[in-house]
Amino acid sequence: MTDRMVIVAEERAARPHQFDITDKPYKDVCPFCEGNESLTPSETSAFRRDDSAPNSPGWRVRVVPNKYPAVVPGDSKGNGLHEVIIDTPRHVLSISELTPSEVADMLAMYRLRLQALRADSRWAYVLIFKNVGAAAGASLPHSHSQLVAMPFLPPSLRQLLHRAEEHTKAHQCCCWCNHLISEVQTGTRIIEETEHFVILCPFVSRFAGEIEIYPKIHQSCFDQIDAPVIGELAELLRRTVVRLEKAVFWMKNPLAYNIVLNTGPLRFEGDTSQSFHWHFSILPSLARAAGFEWGTGLHINPISPEQAAKRLREAL
Repeated sequence: MTDRMVIVAEERAARPHQFDITDKPYKDVCPFCEGNESLTPSETSAFRRDDSAPNSPGWRVRVVPNKYPAVVPGDSKGNGLHEVIIDTPRHVLSISELTPSEVADMLAMYRLRLQALRADSRWAYVLIFKNVGAAAGASLPHSHSQLVAMPFLPPSLRQLLHRAEEHTKAHQCCCWCNHLISEVQTGTRIIEETEHFVILCPFVSRFAGEIEIYPKIHQSCFDQIDAPVIGELAELLRRTVVRLEKAVFWMKNPLAYNIVLNTGPLRFEGDTSQSFHWHFSILPSLARAAGFEWGTGLHINPISPEQAAKRLREAL
Protein backbone atom coordinates (compact mmCIF):
# COMPACT_ATOMS: atom_id res chain seq x y z
CA MET A 1 0.00 0.00 0.00
CA THR A 2 2.71 2.49 0.97
CA ASP A 3 5.69 1.09 -0.99
CA ARG A 4 7.75 1.46 2.20
CA MET A 5 10.45 -0.94 3.35
CA VAL A 6 11.11 -1.69 7.02
CA ILE A 7 14.11 -3.49 8.45
CA VAL A 8 13.33 -5.41 11.64
CA ALA A 9 16.56 -5.83 13.63
CA GLU A 10 15.82 -6.87 17.19
CA GLU A 11 19.54 -7.21 17.90
CA ARG A 12 19.76 -3.40 17.85
CA ALA A 13 17.90 -3.27 21.16
CA ALA A 14 21.05 -4.52 22.89
CA ARG A 15 23.07 -1.44 21.93
CA PRO A 16 24.68 0.39 24.85
CA HIS A 17 23.30 3.87 25.36
CA GLN A 18 26.14 5.77 26.91
CA PHE A 19 24.23 9.03 26.95
CA ASP A 20 22.47 7.48 29.94
CA ILE A 21 25.70 6.62 31.79
CA THR A 22 26.33 8.87 34.80
CA ASP A 23 28.32 6.71 37.22
CA LYS A 24 31.75 6.99 35.56
CA PRO A 25 33.49 9.14 32.94
CA TYR A 26 32.67 8.36 29.33
CA LYS A 27 36.33 8.03 28.40
CA ASP A 28 36.69 5.04 30.74
CA VAL A 29 34.00 3.04 28.95
CA CYS A 30 33.93 4.50 25.42
CA PRO A 31 34.86 1.81 22.87
CA PHE A 32 35.65 4.48 20.27
CA CYS A 33 38.42 6.23 22.23
CA GLU A 34 42.05 5.57 21.37
CA GLY A 35 43.41 2.82 23.58
CA ASN A 36 40.09 0.96 23.69
CA GLU A 37 40.46 -0.76 20.31
CA SER A 38 39.88 -4.18 21.91
CA LEU A 39 36.30 -3.14 22.68
CA THR A 40 35.33 -3.03 18.98
CA PRO A 41 35.40 -5.64 16.21
CA SER A 42 38.61 -5.76 14.18
CA GLU A 43 39.03 -2.74 11.93
CA THR A 44 38.15 -2.88 8.24
CA SER A 45 40.17 0.19 7.29
CA ALA A 46 42.03 3.00 9.01
CA PHE A 47 44.21 6.05 8.53
CA ARG A 48 47.06 5.54 11.00
CA ARG A 49 50.74 6.15 11.63
CA ASP A 50 53.06 3.96 9.58
CA ASP A 51 54.60 2.52 12.74
CA SER A 52 51.24 1.52 14.27
CA ALA A 53 49.64 -1.91 13.97
CA PRO A 54 45.96 -2.58 13.13
CA ASN A 55 43.61 -2.54 16.12
CA SER A 56 46.08 -0.56 18.22
CA PRO A 57 46.57 3.14 19.06
CA GLY A 58 48.04 5.46 16.45
CA TRP A 59 45.04 5.97 14.15
CA ARG A 60 43.29 9.12 12.91
CA VAL A 61 40.11 7.54 11.46
CA ARG A 62 39.08 3.94 12.01
CA VAL A 63 36.39 1.78 10.34
CA VAL A 64 34.97 -1.25 12.16
CA PRO A 65 31.95 -3.50 11.64
CA ASN A 66 28.94 -2.32 13.64
CA LYS A 67 28.71 -4.51 16.74
CA TYR A 68 24.91 -4.19 16.66
CA PRO A 69 24.19 -4.15 12.91
CA ALA A 70 20.89 -3.33 11.27
CA VAL A 71 21.84 -5.56 8.32
CA VAL A 72 24.29 -8.46 8.00
CA PRO A 73 25.93 -9.98 4.89
CA GLY A 74 24.21 -13.22 3.97
CA ASP A 75 21.55 -12.89 6.66
CA SER A 76 18.17 -13.93 5.27
CA LYS A 77 16.50 -11.21 7.37
CA GLY A 78 18.23 -8.48 5.45
CA ASN A 79 21.40 -8.69 3.42
CA GLY A 80 23.71 -5.74 3.84
CA LEU A 81 26.83 -4.34 5.41
CA HIS A 82 26.84 -2.04 8.46
CA GLU A 83 30.05 -0.26 9.47
CA VAL A 84 31.02 2.42 11.98
CA ILE A 85 33.46 5.12 10.90
CA ILE A 86 35.10 6.50 14.05
CA ASP A 87 35.88 10.07 13.04
CA THR A 88 38.58 10.83 15.61
CA PRO A 89 40.46 9.14 18.46
CA ARG A 90 39.52 12.13 20.66
CA HIS A 91 36.42 11.93 22.84
CA VAL A 92 34.35 14.73 21.30
CA LEU A 93 30.77 14.70 20.06
CA SER A 94 30.05 17.35 17.41
CA ILE A 95 31.74 18.13 14.10
CA SER A 96 32.23 21.63 15.49
CA GLU A 97 34.68 20.12 18.00
CA LEU A 98 36.77 18.47 15.28
CA THR A 99 39.66 20.24 13.61
CA PRO A 100 39.42 20.94 9.86
CA SER A 101 42.04 18.25 9.22
CA GLU A 102 40.01 15.72 11.25
CA VAL A 103 36.88 16.48 9.20
CA ALA A 104 38.96 16.18 6.01
CA ASP A 105 40.18 12.74 7.14
CA MET A 106 36.59 11.72 7.87
CA LEU A 107 35.44 12.77 4.37
CA ALA A 108 38.46 11.09 2.77
CA MET A 109 37.45 7.85 4.50
CA TYR A 110 33.89 8.25 3.16
CA ARG A 111 35.40 8.49 -0.32
CA LEU A 112 37.69 5.51 0.24
CA ARG A 113 34.92 3.22 1.53
CA LEU A 114 32.59 4.18 -1.33
CA GLN A 115 35.32 3.39 -3.85
CA ALA A 116 35.98 0.01 -2.19
CA LEU A 117 32.30 -0.97 -2.03
CA ARG A 118 31.70 0.07 -5.65
CA ALA A 119 33.96 -2.84 -6.62
CA ASP A 120 31.71 -5.29 -4.73
CA SER A 121 28.88 -6.43 -7.00
CA ARG A 122 26.64 -7.34 -4.03
CA TRP A 123 25.76 -3.74 -3.24
CA ALA A 124 23.44 -1.39 -5.11
CA TYR A 125 23.46 1.54 -2.71
CA VAL A 126 25.55 2.89 0.16
CA LEU A 127 24.19 5.30 2.77
CA ILE A 128 26.60 7.24 4.99
CA PHE A 129 25.19 9.29 7.84
CA LYS A 130 25.96 10.81 11.24
CA ASN A 131 23.69 10.89 14.29
CA VAL A 132 24.94 13.50 16.74
CA GLY A 133 23.32 13.63 20.18
CA ALA A 134 20.80 11.35 21.83
CA ALA A 135 17.82 13.25 20.37
CA ALA A 136 19.18 12.50 16.87
CA GLY A 137 19.53 8.77 17.53
CA ALA A 138 23.16 8.51 18.64
CA SER A 139 23.86 5.89 21.31
CA LEU A 140 27.51 6.84 21.99
CA PRO A 141 28.77 10.38 22.75
CA HIS A 142 31.87 10.04 20.56
CA SER A 143 31.93 11.54 17.07
CA HIS A 144 31.32 8.77 14.55
CA SER A 145 29.57 8.05 11.26
CA GLN A 146 27.74 4.99 10.02
CA LEU A 147 27.80 3.26 6.66
CA VAL A 148 25.09 0.88 5.45
CA ALA A 149 25.48 -0.94 2.12
CA MET A 150 22.34 -2.50 0.64
CA PRO A 151 21.70 -4.87 -2.28
CA PHE A 152 18.61 -2.84 -3.26
CA LEU A 153 17.60 0.79 -3.62
CA PRO A 154 15.16 2.25 -1.09
CA PRO A 155 11.82 2.87 -2.87
CA SER A 156 11.92 6.62 -2.21
CA LEU A 157 15.37 6.86 -3.81
CA ARG A 158 14.31 4.75 -6.80
CA GLN A 159 11.33 7.05 -7.40
CA LEU A 160 13.57 10.10 -7.06
CA LEU A 161 16.06 8.70 -9.57
CA HIS A 162 13.30 8.02 -12.12
CA ARG A 163 11.97 11.59 -11.74
CA ALA A 164 15.49 12.97 -12.07
CA GLU A 165 16.05 10.97 -15.26
CA GLU A 166 12.81 12.32 -16.74
CA HIS A 167 13.91 15.89 -15.94
CA THR A 168 17.31 15.36 -17.54
CA LYS A 169 15.76 13.93 -20.71
CA ALA A 170 13.28 16.82 -20.93
CA HIS A 171 15.71 19.66 -20.16
CA GLN A 172 19.14 18.20 -21.01
CA CYS A 173 20.31 19.28 -17.59
CA CYS A 174 20.44 17.83 -14.09
CA CYS A 175 17.53 19.15 -11.99
CA TRP A 176 19.88 19.96 -9.11
CA CYS A 177 22.16 21.97 -11.41
CA ASN A 178 19.12 24.01 -12.51
CA HIS A 179 18.11 24.31 -8.87
CA LEU A 180 21.51 25.72 -7.85
CA ILE A 181 21.49 28.29 -10.67
CA SER A 182 18.06 29.51 -9.59
CA GLU A 183 18.93 29.57 -5.88
CA VAL A 184 22.16 31.51 -6.40
CA GLN A 185 20.35 34.07 -8.56
CA THR A 186 17.60 34.50 -5.95
CA GLY A 187 19.97 34.45 -2.99
CA THR A 188 17.36 34.47 -0.23
CA ARG A 189 18.01 30.87 0.82
CA ILE A 190 21.80 30.93 0.33
CA ILE A 191 23.90 30.66 3.51
CA GLU A 192 27.34 30.66 1.93
CA GLU A 193 28.95 30.23 -1.47
CA THR A 194 32.58 29.33 -2.13
CA GLU A 195 34.65 28.46 -5.16
CA HIS A 196 33.42 24.87 -5.32
CA PHE A 197 30.29 24.67 -3.13
CA VAL A 198 26.90 26.22 -2.37
CA ILE A 199 25.30 25.97 1.08
CA LEU A 200 21.58 26.70 1.29
CA CYS A 201 18.34 26.10 3.13
CA PRO A 202 16.22 24.10 0.67
CA PHE A 203 12.94 25.48 -0.68
CA VAL A 204 9.98 24.51 1.56
CA SER A 205 12.30 22.64 3.94
CA ARG A 206 10.82 19.79 5.95
CA PHE A 207 12.64 20.79 9.15
CA ALA A 208 13.54 24.08 10.80
CA GLY A 209 17.14 24.92 9.96
CA GLU A 210 17.50 22.15 7.36
CA ILE A 211 20.65 22.72 5.28
CA GLU A 212 22.06 21.25 2.07
CA ILE A 213 25.62 21.48 0.71
CA TYR A 214 26.12 20.99 -3.05
CA PRO A 215 29.20 20.90 -5.27
CA LYS A 216 28.96 23.48 -8.03
CA ILE A 217 30.24 21.12 -10.71
CA HIS A 218 28.02 18.20 -11.65
CA GLN A 219 29.03 14.96 -9.95
CA SER A 220 26.62 12.11 -9.34
CA CYS A 221 28.61 10.23 -6.68
CA PHE A 222 30.63 11.51 -3.74
CA ASP A 223 33.59 9.24 -4.51
CA GLN A 224 34.15 11.32 -7.66
CA ILE A 225 35.21 14.32 -5.57
CA ASP A 226 38.77 15.48 -6.20
CA ALA A 227 41.03 14.94 -3.20
CA PRO A 228 42.26 18.60 -3.11
CA VAL A 229 38.67 19.84 -2.79
CA ILE A 230 37.97 17.73 0.30
CA GLY A 231 39.78 20.26 2.51
CA GLU A 232 37.47 23.07 1.37
CA LEU A 233 34.39 20.90 1.96
CA ALA A 234 35.67 19.87 5.40
CA GLU A 235 36.00 23.47 6.55
CA LEU A 236 32.57 24.33 5.11
CA LEU A 237 30.89 21.37 6.80
CA ARG A 238 32.46 22.22 10.14
CA ARG A 239 31.66 25.94 9.83
CA THR A 240 28.05 25.22 8.86
CA VAL A 241 27.53 23.13 12.00
CA VAL A 242 29.08 25.95 14.05
CA ARG A 243 26.56 28.33 12.46
CA LEU A 244 23.71 26.02 13.46
CA GLU A 245 24.92 25.68 17.03
CA LYS A 246 25.27 29.45 17.38
CA ALA A 247 21.88 30.12 15.77
CA VAL A 248 20.06 27.99 18.37
CA PHE A 249 21.69 29.75 21.33
CA TRP A 250 18.47 29.45 23.35
CA MET A 251 18.77 25.65 23.67
CA LYS A 252 19.84 24.41 27.10
CA ASN A 253 21.47 21.22 25.79
CA PRO A 254 23.95 20.83 22.93
CA LEU A 255 22.27 20.75 19.53
CA ALA A 256 21.48 17.26 18.24
CA TYR A 257 21.49 16.79 14.47
CA ASN A 258 21.76 14.30 11.63
CA ILE A 259 24.00 14.55 8.59
CA VAL A 260 23.18 12.45 5.52
CA LEU A 261 25.38 12.00 2.47
CA ASN A 262 23.06 11.73 -0.54
CA THR A 263 25.16 10.03 -3.22
CA GLY A 264 24.29 8.27 -6.45
CA PRO A 265 23.69 4.51 -6.45
CA LEU A 266 26.42 2.01 -7.15
CA ARG A 267 24.08 0.16 -9.52
CA PHE A 268 20.84 1.21 -11.21
CA GLU A 269 19.02 0.13 -14.35
CA GLY A 270 19.18 3.70 -15.68
CA ASP A 271 22.03 6.15 -16.17
CA THR A 272 22.34 8.41 -13.14
CA SER A 273 25.68 9.94 -14.14
CA GLN A 274 23.92 12.99 -15.61
CA SER A 275 20.70 13.03 -13.59
CA PHE A 276 21.80 12.74 -9.94
CA HIS A 277 23.86 15.33 -8.04
CA TRP A 278 25.43 14.31 -4.71
CA HIS A 279 24.94 16.56 -1.69
CA PHE A 280 24.97 16.63 2.09
CA SER A 281 21.81 17.22 4.15
CA ILE A 282 22.10 18.58 7.70
CA LEU A 283 18.96 18.05 9.77
CA PRO A 284 18.86 19.69 13.22
CA SER A 285 16.67 18.02 15.84
CA LEU A 286 14.70 21.08 16.93
CA ALA A 287 11.28 19.40 17.08
CA ARG A 288 9.93 15.88 17.24
CA ALA A 289 7.49 14.32 14.78
CA ALA A 290 4.03 14.01 16.33
CA GLY A 291 0.60 12.67 15.42
CA PHE A 292 0.08 14.87 12.37
CA GLU A 293 3.42 13.90 10.83
CA TRP A 294 2.99 10.19 11.53
CA GLY A 295 -0.61 10.22 10.33
CA THR A 296 -0.07 12.09 7.07
CA GLY A 297 3.60 11.73 6.18
CA LEU A 298 3.68 15.54 5.93
CA HIS A 299 5.92 17.86 7.91
CA ILE A 300 5.13 21.13 9.66
CA ASN A 301 8.07 23.54 9.67
CA PRO A 302 7.78 26.52 12.07
CA ILE A 303 10.72 28.45 10.53
CA SER A 304 10.76 29.30 6.82
CA PRO A 305 13.97 28.44 4.94
CA GLU A 306 14.33 32.11 4.00
CA GLN A 307 14.31 33.15 7.67
CA ALA A 308 16.54 30.23 8.64
CA ALA A 309 19.11 31.16 5.97
CA LYS A 310 19.13 34.76 7.21
CA ARG A 311 19.73 33.67 10.81
CA LEU A 312 22.47 31.26 9.74
CA ARG A 313 24.23 33.89 7.60
CA GLU A 314 24.29 36.19 10.62
CA ALA A 315 25.29 33.50 13.12
CA LEU A 316 29.03 33.95 12.56
